[in-house]
Amino acid sequence: MLALKVDSKQVVGVTLGLVLGLTLALILGSISPAGFRGILDSLVWVYTNPVPHVFTLTLLSPIACAAVGLTVAYRAGFITVGSEGQILLGAIVTLWLVEYSGLNLNPQVAIPISILLGGFTGALLGLIVGVLRVYFNVNEILASLMLNYVILYVSNHLASGPWRVGPFAITRSVGEEYRLGPLVMVFVAVVLAFLCWFLLTRSSLGLAIKVYGRAPRVAETYGLNPKAIVLSVALLSGFTSGVGGALMMLGFQHSLSPMSVSPGYGYMGVLVSWLSSNNPLVVLPASWFFSSILVLGRSLQASGLPIGYVLAVQAVIVLSVMIARRLSGRWW
Repeated sequence: MLALKVDSKQVVGVTLGLVLGLTLALILGSISPAGFRGILDSLVWVYTNPVPHVFTLTLLSPIACAAVGLTVAYRAGFITVGSEGQILLGAIVTLWLVEYSGLNLNPQVAIPISILLGGFTGALLGLIVGVLRVYFNVNEILASLMLNYVILYVSNHLASGPWRVGPFAITRSVGEEYRLGPLVMVFVAVVLAFLCWFLLTRSSLGLAIKVYGRAPRVAETYGLNPKAIVLSVALLSGFTSGVGGALMMLGFQHSLSPMSVSPGYGYMGVLVSWLSSNNPLVVLPASWFFSSILVLGRSLQASGLPIGYVLAVQAVIVLSVMIARRLSGRWW
């Protein structure tokens, strides 16, 4: 079986889109309260200073973990967007294990167990979407999207109800002894990326996923089981996203509080997967790019830009990259 290839046209398209997006961001900044210089200073700080690189690596992990599983699901034609809820569920069960279960596990035991527990619960949530698709013909996009809101409301209930501590609606914070550094988080994401790459390129399941994704009827003709394939990718994509949620809680989130919208790392994983042409290894640099955009947004807010301008700058950069990548195959 051949390795997953990276299309050089797509690489050029992404590069052109990035240049265009950053240029438009600077132009947009010239009419903002921060001005052209404020946007430029933020861009230079984010991409040349070692301090924001640490934050970028920290935010990279949940995005990359969600995206590597989605690359497998999307290659099978299972178009789920449930990684957002799966990340949040992984974070919830991780917080429960280390702070609310009463087990008082040693950190060397609690950390790997919480990561696996987050993965398993994310897999179960993914399996629900898979079962609805396979046995009830429910559209996986709608089913997974609705489940994202269910998990968000569960999180808000826990933060403002049974898990609430003190006068404010917030849960306990993960103890210092359980917290992970960015290098450990990135290591887990890299391991998952290589495992998914190996599955797609060196296993019979990977071949079945490739055949089924391209030609479902042909796959059935040759004796492949479509139900087993869909359920397998549903479990896998849920597992990696759940792991991302565990890393998020142990790495930088540390507690839960009521949210009007979910953090968005899973939705970014959807974009990263698409941007990387469903290649698990390309997911890693693509996730770095998206996490750097998040850090850039925080830097712009710190420089005095309202959130509306920040979101506009982020959207312009991301959309420019996506459009250029899409059109790159038509230009030459």
